[in-house]
Amino acid sequence: MHHLRPTAIAGLLLALVPAAMTLSSCGFDYPTDRINTIAAGENNREASVDALGIRLLATATGEGRLIGSLSNNLDEDADLDTVTSPEGKATAKFKAVEVPGRGAVNLAADVVIPVTGDFTAGDVITLELGFSTGETVSLNVPVVKNCYQYTQIPTEAAESDSEESEPAEDEAGDGEAADAAAEEEHADGEHEEGGDARFNCSDEAPAPEGAH
Repeated sequence: MHHLRPTAIAGLLLALVPAAMTLSSCGFDYPTDRINTIAAGENNREASVDALGIRLLATATGEGRLIGSLSNNLDEDADLDTVTSPEGKATAKFKAVEVPGRGAVNLAADVVIPVTGDFTAGDVITLELGFSTGETVSLNVPVVKNCYQYTQIPTEAAESDSEESEPAEDEAGDGEAADAAAEEEHADGEHEEGGDARFNCSDEAPAPEGAH
C-alpha cells in the first residue's frame, strides 16, 4: 500500500483551497441580482417614488428644465410637489406632477418643470424633490447643455415662443411664419455660438467607443 508523503499531502491541500473558495463564491451577490443604476443623471431609490437619471437641461445660464424619470412603487398615485435647492441656487415653479400607481413619468417628454437660478452648464447642484407621500429625496444633479442627444428635448422657451406665434401664423400664413421662425432660430444660434462658450456644441457629436 502506497502512502503519500507529508509534503505531497500539503501540496494537495493548497491546490484544493482556491478551488473551494471559487466554488463557494458562485452565485453569491451575483451582479444580475443587483439593481443596475447606470445612467447619465443622478438616481435615488430611497423613497416610494424612484428618481432616475435626473439632470438639469440648461438652455442658458440660470435657465433650464428638469429631465429624467419618476417611477412610483406604490399602488396609489403620488405627486411630485416641489423641487428646491437647499443652497438656494435654484427654484422651480410648476403644477404638481402626478405619478400613477405602479407607473412612471418621463420628465423629458410628459411634463415640463422649468428651473431658474444660479447655475450653468457643467455645474452639479443639490436639488431636493418633495413628494405628496411626505418624503423628500436629495440628489446631486448634473447640469447639461442642449447638445447632442438633448437637442430633441423641447425647452420651455421654445414652447413659449411657439404658443406666442400661433396667432401670427394664422394671420400671415404658414409659409411666412415658418420663414420667420427659421430666421429667428438662425439668429439665436449665432448668438449662442458667439456667447458663453460653455453652451457651444462641437461640430461633431462624440464618436462611439471603438469607432476609431
